[in-house]
Amino acid sequence: MSYQHRFNARYVYMLCLAAAAGGFMFGYSEGVIAATLESIKKSFGLNSMETGWAVSSIIFGGVIGALAAGKMADKTGRKLVMLLSAILFVITSYLSAVADSFTLFTGARLICGIAVGLAATVTPMYISEISPAKMRGKATGTYDLSIVAGVLAVFTVNYLIARGMPQAWMVETGWRTMMAVQLVPSVAMLVLIILVPESPHWCIRHNRGEQAIKVLSRIYPEFNQEEARQLFQLPSSAAKKSTTARKGVMPENPVLRYILVVGVAIAVLQQFTGINVINYYTPMMLEGTTSNKDIIFFETIFVALLNGVGAFIGMHLFDHYGRLPIMKIGTVGAIIGLLIASWGLYTNDVGYIAISGILIFTLFFGMGWGAGAWVMISEIFPDRIRESSMGLAVGLMWVTNFLITLVFPLVNDNAWLQEQFHGAFSMWIFVVFNAFCYWFLSRYVPETRGVALEDIEKVAEAKMLKNTLSVQTEKV
Repeated sequence: MSYQHRFNARYVYMLCLAAAAGGFMFGYSEGVIAATLESIKKSFGLNSMETGWAVSSIIFGGVIGALAAGKMADKTGRKLVMLLSAILFVITSYLSAVADSFTLFTGARLICGIAVGLAATVTPMYISEISPAKMRGKATGTYDLSIVAGVLAVFTVNYLIARGMPQAWMVETGWRTMMAVQLVPSVAMLVLIILVPESPHWCIRHNRGEQAIKVLSRIYPEFNQEEARQLFQLPSSAAKKSTTARKGVMPENPVLRYILVVGVAIAVLQQFTGINVINYYTPMMLEGTTSNKDIIFFETIFVALLNGVGAFIGMHLFDHYGRLPIMKIGTVGAIIGLLIASWGLYTNDVGYIAISGILIFTLFFGMGWGAGAWVMISEIFPDRIRESSMGLAVGLMWVTNFLITLVFPLVNDNAWLQEQFHGAFSMWIFVVFNAFCYWFLSRYVPETRGVALEDIEKVAEAKMLKNTLSVQTEKV
């Protein structure tokens, strides 16, 4: 529509940054366990299985939150779901810090995971819906950048809290202090979400014209009554399409099925790049470089920092050069980083070579699949399957995260593989997965740069038909 040519970018960024507080809490809540785990293990006297549950409880909760978020966002709106997420973050930050039993602690972490799942599903959805097509890549990229900022913040805070402190203090008080600090960003998120308006996209679909007009008028200076009249003719037809598209998990429409499979695959494949293995197990891999825990914690800060730098670069390039070219470059760079890291491990040089490879990987991951996956899954699903598909994609992303995190130690700690490859074998597995990610991007993913959300379905249909013709030609 004509009014979309001019927009108030400053106002859009203000809304994006406020909503992205959910991404910051995502990264902070997930990352806080890294420095506290050893102290929590000793404080509660945990065995191996209980230690695993202390880490994975938040992931399990994330699956629940993501799968529930779609229907909640459809019925109550995006803002209320983000508000519920913020309230849960505040409550669980307090409970995890004062927990006097392992059951209460993991219960708080599980509910915190539900908050993360809600935020991870609805926040990028909200950001994509308030962002004009010309700046949607950069705007949606703020969500991934906020996740990385949360990880960087928690690594830095934990380092400052733990620096120079005796282990006895960490077991008694230190880990509780680290958990309690979460209250600061949690309360900040709550305040910010109270201030943001509801998504005009959702308001239009639910016949809340005055709310939508108020927000759209601030985003688009040229928005007028004629444009408003055209917009508010859409809900009835959209509702009819919506009911015909949602019979079961898989839509009946072949184009919607294609989009659903591609969108979910993007979310799942992001986890197969190996990023969470790097996030969770980098301290373990760096143990060969030094016995000083302070130095190891300090080095992990740079891992998060390079991820953030990559995300910042990616989000500024998506709207200029497209999602796919930048994600492909990021994938190739990630492969190079993994090969360098694996060479350091294979040759038992776990000093500069290994850490350099890890840093290169995180830089290019952040630029490609880190920022790109969140941008793509937030915009690729058409309106009539948006909420349910986004919830399914993020839910399966968390399931994949859980499974890879669970299986990685079994492969990495295998005695024969360690003797033969010294930890490099796991890196080579992720090299293969990244190569598959590159092929998948090239073959199945449509380019969405500059495409209005209303036209995503047409672009995906063109990509599907091109693949169909290609397959038929290959058979001939």
